[in-house]
Amino acid sequence: MKKIFYVLFTLLGVSLILAPVAKAQDTYKIGAAIALSGSIAVYGEGFKKAIDLATEEINGKGGAKGKKIEILYEDNKSTPKDCVTAVRKLITVDKVPVIIGPAASSNFMAAAPVAQESKVVMLSAQGAAPALTKAGEYIFRVFPSDVLQGKGISDLCLQLKYMEVPIMYVNNDWGLGLKNVFVENFKKAGGKVTDEIPYDEKKTDYRTELIRATKGNPKAVVNLTYIVEGSVMFKQAYEMGINTQWICGSAAKAPKLVELAGKAVEGIIGTYPVFSQETKDYQAFRSLWMKKYGDAKIPIFGEYNYDMVHLIARAIDQGGYTSDGIRKALFEVAKGYRGVTGDKTFDQDRGVGSEYGVWTVKDGQIIDYKK
Repeated sequence: MKKIFYVLFTLLGVSLILAPVAKAQDTYKIGAAIALSGSIAVYGEGFKKAIDLATEEINGKGGAKGKKIEILYEDNKSTPKDCVTAVRKLITVDKVPVIIGPAASSNFMAAAPVAQESKVVMLSAQGAAPALTKAGEYIFRVFPSDVLQGKGISDLCLQLKYMEVPIMYVNNDWGLGLKNVFVENFKKAGGKVTDEIPYDEKKTDYRTELIRATKGNPKAVVNLTYIVEGSVMFKQAYEMGINTQWICGSAAKAPKLVELAGKAVEGIIGTYPVFSQETKDYQAFRSLWMKKYGDAKIPIFGEYNYDMVHLIARAIDQGGYTSDGIRKALFEVAKGYRGVTGDKTFDQDRGVGSEYGVWTVKDGQIIDYKK
């Protein structure tokens, strides 16, 4: 009798141990190594909202291949080292076949070889460095390369007749890559770059760099900056009485920058990948956003993260829940697919194209620039 009781107890214990595993398999898990703390958490907060919105919508319509999708968030703490750690954990412990990769090209590129070596698909919704997808065939991006944006900033300077400008840039893969593309295009078109000024992230004082950039009172200064660094820099420039036309890229086109810097960013101009906000898809997205968050100010790159989750779900639905299945299906499901941010067809480098528009800050609002 004791033996029978022991066997039954053992079997019950085994079933209790196995039960959570069976439950875990009821969803398709997608990894997300995003910045929930650290210097660029200001971006990560918005990305998470967009990812959650897309996930909720997809699951409300039946999920992917008959199962709901579940996002496993791992904080990459805004550093390349922690990005690698986050991606390794998602691959080795959580066993996910696909990962939403880190923001900031340097962070993404640090972790991309890990995903490639493990043959796990990793996508970027905001990485623009030209070399971002060079790690291999498992690395994708739904955001256009700086090859396009660098030319766009150069064209903007020329259109505004700023033929001599210094350029400031974040000293990382993104800033350096975008700076190089700008300089090459600008010089080729007859422009003159009077100085190239790199600066580090997370500083609290940029007065030295600002004094150097505005030596000789240039009419315009190109500044390739992030939100936090930009807010510090533009406020200090305002306090110093610097009077110049600031020209930025898409990473500064954020309501959060305006919130942090206030009147110091009034009148700045920048370029951004343009997509229509008049389409049915965009209007539906905006309605969903307002219903869930009650906020009309959609965070920077939010739309790209939303589109990325939909593409992943479509790839799972068609190719199955394996890395190779998702990788192969991504090309097929993206071909001709028009998401909130426009055509998501992947090119041979697993990236997407775009046209570029111009934005400005007027009366504390980000609007399209009109000369």
